[in-house]
Amino acid sequence: MARRSALWLATLLLAGCVRSQFNLATRQEEYTITSTEKEVETGRKIARRVEQELALAVDEPMQERVRSIGERIAAVCDRRELVYHFAAVHDEPVNAFSLPGGWVFVNDGLIMKTANDDELAGVIAHEVAHIAARHAVKRFETGLGIQIAQLATLAAGQGDALRGASIAAQAAQLAYARQDELEADRLGVKYMKAAGFDPQGMLTFLEKLQALDRYKTRYLPRGIVRPQYALTHPFVPDRLRAVKEALFGVADYLDYLNTPD
Repeated sequence: MARRSALWLATLLLAGCVRSQFNLATRQEEYTITSTEKEVETGRKIARRVEQELALAVDEPMQERVRSIGERIAAVCDRRELVYHFAAVHDEPVNAFSLPGGWVFVNDGLIMKTANDDELAGVIAHEVAHIAARHAVKRFETGLGIQIAQLATLAAGQGDALRGASIAAQAAQLAYARQDELEADRLGVKYMKAAGFDPQGMLTFLEKLQALDRYKTRYLPRGIVRPQYALTHPFVPDRLRAVKEALFGVADYLDYLNTPD
């Protein structure tokens, strides 16, 4: 699989489709087939669909609060060449999400759970960090490379190998997603500090998420805890550990116990 992915990348490099760029957020030289212009265009199209399917919150002071906090975060993040858009949507679940190219949406259900601007800034900084690190773009490109490698395996008549590759690819994608979440938390702490927010707000809001998570069903029919490798997001204690390490350089002993309780 690694050989085929490398072959796919080499082919695109020779074709002139891949460009190299230094990612200020991740501090790494990265290869991409998606230009900033294409990323913004994609994000704009998805944002239109979001606004068609999810009503924007009618509370204008809430919208202004989200915009003003978002603009402060965007002004200090690692991708300032983008034009960022921030909006509150009317949706009850405690959730927020970002789109490629600079769009951030926050559910009013989440906003109502925040105690102050610092907690809301922690959520928005996390989403801006996803955009700055180009997480969505990299997951798309990784998936594209894996699909090409799987097609090559299928063409070679290696059915069993293809099934194994599919399982391995899915596990890899989930792992990338979990690492992206932890990286977004660490970057979010950095952006909050630079924007003048108290980064402890991210910590206190994660503690609220942990309390909410206790009420969710997390067990399989036979009472087995859902394994971490099958999660697209880390357990909240993992995120708490990452934020504490970013804030204090070290986490509590209990934060290293990887359990959902």
